[in-house]
Amino acid sequence: MALDLQEYFKKFPEVCKRKYGRAYNLAAMEKQFASLREGKRWLAARDVAAIFDPQNTPFARYWQAPAAKDIDKPLASARIMLTGDPAQREPLVLRLLEVFHSIAIMSLVLRMVLPKFYGVFSTPVVHLLQVNRGATGELYLAYCDELAEWAKHFGMASVADTEMALWAFAELTKAAGNDVAEGSQSFEDDIWIQRRRVAHVVRPFLRRYGRLQLARILLHEDPRLAGKIAAEEYERLLGIASKRFCRRPLDRRTGSVDKLLDELAQQNVISLHDKTDLRGIWSTRNAAVHPGGPPPSTEAIELMIDRIQSICTSWEQRTPALAESSAT
Repeated sequence: MALDLQEYFKKFPEVCKRKYGRAYNLAAMEKQFASLREGKRWLAARDVAAIFDPQNTPFARYWQAPAAKDIDKPLASARIMLTGDPAQREPLVLRLLEVFHSIAIMSLVLRMVLPKFYGVFSTPVVHLLQVNRGATGELYLAYCDELAEWAKHFGMASVADTEMALWAFAELTKAAGNDVAEGSQSFEDDIWIQRRRVAHVVRPFLRRYGRLQLARILLHEDPRLAGKIAAEEYERLLGIASKRFCRRPLDRRTGSVDKLLDELAQQNVISLHDKTDLRGIWSTRNAAVHPGGPPPSTEAIELMIDRIQSICTSWEQRTPALAESSAT
């Protein structure tokens, strides 16, 4: 069952009552910043004070409000206009960080003034989204972009509403009870959610590392998966060797790899010792790929990765003699 995020948005006031003893009307608070949102004036220290007022929001429970004397002059000098211009997102975030020196405080300001595009940078929500970036400003923008994707998928009205719903979900899953357990399971079982989350974790590795490096990284987490990745790379490189040195595609029939390795040894592409190693690696490859039998050991997978790296990766490099024969 897919997660019903809109239901958790409706539960936000209830969660606040449980946690803080009262609810907060953040939508009414947003209206106070209409002049800022419409570009009629610059951000001022009094706006920040209003955001941290415990009568308006619960934010002061988590973050210390910046002293007016510390931000009054910097804000007056910076003359920051908080409009929703997409072209100004990055410059706006960077200017706010220069004043507040805090991703959290910056996010509170943006969330209250421009809730359609920005949300509170909340640790529980970051954990749910699994967003990671190296730079602070880049991280916050990626966080809001991801919330925007969730808003679109779940039919939420804004980035801020989406962040509130996820925060309510995170808070409720800390408690006990059947409803919470069912909600948590719906989150774990939602394929769209898990695809989004795993993409943030895995995609940087896929873009940065080659197949053998990825197999080596995964070796101690899941040896069989590492073996399958290395096996696919081994077969790809065998196909390259077959085309370049034997002028034919790799034959998929049983025994064809042994024949290919014999030919590569005869042409001095590999040594007899290498041929023996590569035959053994093919057996490891079969054990990793084909279900039913015992999986190869971690040591066997590591040896496979090492030998593919040391022997086979050079097959992708065209030799001058091969290049000349291809030209003729």
